[in-house]
Amino acid sequence: MNMTEIKQPRLSFDNIWMGWTYGELNQSKQTVRERVSTLQTPLQAWSFIDQTHSDIVKHAVNTGSLGEADAQFTSQISLGLAIQTADCVPVFLIGRTESGRVQIGAVHAGWRGLANQIISKTVAQMSNVHAAVIGPCIGVNRYEVGEEVISAIVDAGVPRDICALEKKSRPHLNVKLTAAHQLRQAGVRSIETMGYCTFSDDGWASYRRDGLAAGRII
Repeated sequence: MNMTEIKQPRLSFDNIWMGWTYGELNQSKQTVRERVSTLQTPLQAWSFIDQTHSDIVKHAVNTGSLGEADAQFTSQISLGLAIQTADCVPVFLIGRTESGRVQIGAVHAGWRGLANQIISKTVAQMSNVHAAVIGPCIGVNRYEVGEEVISAIVDAGVPRDICALEKKSRPHLNVKLTAAHQLRQAGVRSIETMGYCTFSDDGWASYRRDGLAAGRII
């Protein structure tokens, strides 16, 4: 049975919809635009990005696709910002423009994004970010990585004792603490972290746990 035959949306928590990934096994190539239509918020109210683990940040002023990026922000009223994750770190930012308008941001940060400082680059492009929420992502005990990954994060300015949990075999990357450190370094003082591990809590999508069969949290 291929992925197209078994692919179905599923609800695990209120207002969180997990769509199937799209790749070689998914012949329908169902897009984010098609999948997000199952949400309660109208499709016409969302801005989308094509995530590639880049350091590209886009300023969203209209609904629809912004093309390649891994973060977006806006001060437009009634415009939703959509990102997808499945172990990577979703970071939600709140700030105000110089004129006093509320501004929000949404960041998708895998280890490459953290190494490329996508979080601080997003904060720098926004105005006066004062609060952030780090959403569900993979926990440090489940995220064994190579030494080159830790080195890339350290080279980005995150101390090893913050980003790495040392193990006998290979180190584990702490993406939550890494994201929080980068937020603090960028001047964000109010930071909230959700306690879920996407790998351990099977109500969430996890690429490391499920591979190509993994869903995506929107």
